[in-house]
Amino acid sequence: MDLDAIVEKIRDAIVGDLKKEFTEFKAEVRGQLEGMQRQLDGFRIAIETMNKRMDSMEQRISRVEARLDETNKRIDTLTLDVNRRFESLTLEMNRRFEDMAKRIDETNKRIDDTNKRIDETNKRIDTLFSELSLIRADLKAIKERDDVIKDLLRRVQKLEEKVLA
Repeated sequence: MDLDAIVEKIRDAIVGDLKKEFTEFKAEVRGQLEGMQRQLDGFRIAIETMNKRMDSMEQRISRVEARLDETNKRIDTLTLDVNRRFESLTLEMNRRFEDMAKRIDETNKRIDDTNKRIDETNKRIDTLFSELSLIRADLKAIKERDDVIKDLLRRVQKLEEKVLA
């Protein structure tokens, strides 16, 4: 046998062993790659699912933001309406207060005029009462004189009766 044949057989044996090992390694790597591919497929599915959920959440957020914008617009509109109404009511109340103040001033003036008239009437009553007191005193004096005159007349009449009798 020749050296070339031995080398050939050794080479074939080594190459065969290497091929066998390479085939096993290849099968093992292929198995691992398939496992990794399954894991990657699982990750891809999980990522796609999360992307779909994220898209769904983004759509919901967009809808909520749109509704929030509409609500803010309505709040702004209502705020403007309330502010206008408040300003209108404030102006109306101020006008009413001014009218009320004028009426109060007019009423106070009329009360003052009435009080002056009452004071004048009281002065006249006081004057009349003083005059009445004087008249009463005069009347009392006149009654006393009348009583004296009546008494004198009665006495004169008694004297006449005595003289004529």
